[in-house]
Amino acid sequence: MVRGDLGDDFLKAFVASVSGSRADLTEFHQFRPDWYADYSKRFVANFIHERVWARMIAGVADHGGVTIVNKEPIRQIHHGTRYEIRFKRHKPDAMIAAYPTKGAIAFWTQAATLPSLERVSLALGYMWDAELEVIDGAVMSFRDGKDNPIWLVELGTAATGGDEITFAPVDPTLPTLDLSGILPETDTAAEGT
Repeated sequence: MVRGDLGDDFLKAFVASVSGSRADLTEFHQFRPDWYADYSKRFVANFIHERVWARMIAGVADHGGVTIVNKEPIRQIHHGTRYEIRFKRHKPDAMIAAYPTKGAIAFWTQAATLPSLERVSLALGYMWDAELEVIDGAVMSFRDGKDNPIWLVELGTAATGGDEITFAPVDPTLPTLDLSGILPETDTAAEGT
């Protein structure tokens, strides 16, 4: 339903904005590698966000039904009357970061409404590989609250010429917890069985 509502042209523009931003980041890094090494993670994230935003706006400016909201601190795209979209960096566990302002909390909370009046907030963005410090691809997530991802899909273009948008559902990576140091040892564990 979401894919059909947004349409392949909109999603292609988004995938292209992420792909182009990946190239922009590489070029930025190669421009002055000695400077880049000293940049904070926040600075790099802001640079990527600016490039995704600029490329996406250029890619959808002439799309019917798309409204661009650029009234800082709010930057989002409305697709028709139903979808509100913000761009976010995603971690492998599908988590995003946002200051918990009233506006952000309201945006990420999927409020119950009357049929045909619902507003759906989506996070379009990119998967970030923190270890390699690279953009790992375009993603879209639906969440009920900033910290509660309902689903996440990787978006791409088909290898056969890039004409069709591909959707690949991703299961969020759950953290592994080692509680052995804080839980009492059981008799069975103490005996080695």
